[in-house]
Amino acid sequence: MSTQAPIKVNEQTKERVRFLATLIDTTQSDVVDRAVLEFAVRHSDLIEKGIDRARSVLAEGDAAVAAHLLGVPLEAVQRVSGEDLRTP
Repeated sequence: MSTQAPIKVNEQTKERVRFLATLIDTTQSDVVDRAVLEFAVRHSDLIEKGIDRARSVLAEGDAAVAAHLLGVPLEAVQRVSGEDLRTP
């Protein structure tokens, strides 16, 4: 059993989804599900690059992860934390 969770899209996208769902006699949720699956298949190279970036950040340690999530340089996190939190 699936649950509903709202996603925010601009009004034009919402109308496209509604229109497509009507044309193919399905739900708006199904249109979005199909679109996400198709995107993942067609853009697997982008997803692979994202996974590689995530692995790289994770390998650099906790401070690098915090810096990445905060969008600040690693040195800024280390300055605030008072220590070098990179993985030994």
